[in-house]
Amino acid sequence: MAHYVHNRKDVMTEMNFKKYITMLALSLVIVPCLFSADKYAGEIFYMSPGVSNQAMGNTGVTNEDNISAAWWNPALLALDGNSGIELMHAEQFEGLMQFNHISTIIGKQNRIGLVITHIGINDVKLTRLVADSLVPSSINQPYVWKKVNNNDLMAYFGIGSSISSKLHFGITPKLVYRSLAEKNGFGFGGDWGILWQISRTFNLGLVARNFLTTKVVWENGTQEDTGSSVDTEVSFSKTISKKQIPIYIALATEIQTDGRQEAATLNSGPFSADFHAGIAVKPIPQLKIMAGYDIDTFTTGLGLSFHKMGIEYAIKLGSDDDLGYSQRIAAGYRW
Repeated sequence: MAHYVHNRKDVMTEMNFKKYITMLALSLVIVPCLFSADKYAGEIFYMSPGVSNQAMGNTGVTNEDNISAAWWNPALLALDGNSGIELMHAEQFEGLMQFNHISTIIGKQNRIGLVITHIGINDVKLTRLVADSLVPSSINQPYVWKKVNNNDLMAYFGIGSSISSKLHFGITPKLVYRSLAEKNGFGFGGDWGILWQISRTFNLGLVARNFLTTKVVWENGTQEDTGSSVDTEVSFSKTISKKQIPIYIALATEIQTDGRQEAATLNSGPFSADFHAGIAVKPIPQLKIMAGYDIDTFTTGLGLSFHKMGIEYAIKLGSDDDLGYSQRIAAGYRW
């Protein structure tokens, strides 16, 4: 009888939570319209950490084996799982930009996640005209008078909690320090996410980024408001063949609200959508082979593990915008 009552409570909790999800989803359409977002102001917050995530087409909202869960979906932290640490270095756009991060999860139950990322562009050339008061001409050409560095440092702190045995919720407050051409600014905001473990093979996740609009305040008093976005993802995991080879497939949609228009796959007014897909196979326990599709290009990568140590490599091929390929490598330790 007690078991029946417990199951009935779980069912009622899930039904109520589904109503909350519907209300939250509607609010994600309405609330962003109340804020004036500066186009691309929050681009640094959408640079996702993780190597396997990039190798799998920039998916990860439902990936339970994710050391960068504080960024991807804090609801994942509500699950019992391994703790660990991961260090990543990336060469974005054929080395034009450096992207590094350290991610960690502490605890087996009621886990806490932390992600610290750094984005750097060095030796940015600033130019002047020989005669600033005159228009450019054959004798008044621009010249490089100074080189500066651009750096962004972000910190994400994630916590999660279980609503029921299958439904989980999490929140990630975040802070940013920006130094662009010798101008400094600070930012703050937050993300929240949910994870619904539909069955043993299917997971559904949703993450609302900048859900109260992340704000960046510069030293001269200028303020930038970032647009909100919604990431939804469904994943399928199963073992195949007589050798019980694990296979994992993820399909994701990213909806932005800052008016990207032709820069996105689909767009309508201030809203735009891009798509992601990924697959991972483990032919042997020590080897993971990954591939994916990230908006407009293909990705791939490998992961090797030995006892508690692991190393991963990913490459994103050049896209139609001619920004070139991007590479990532990471080393991690689980406990």
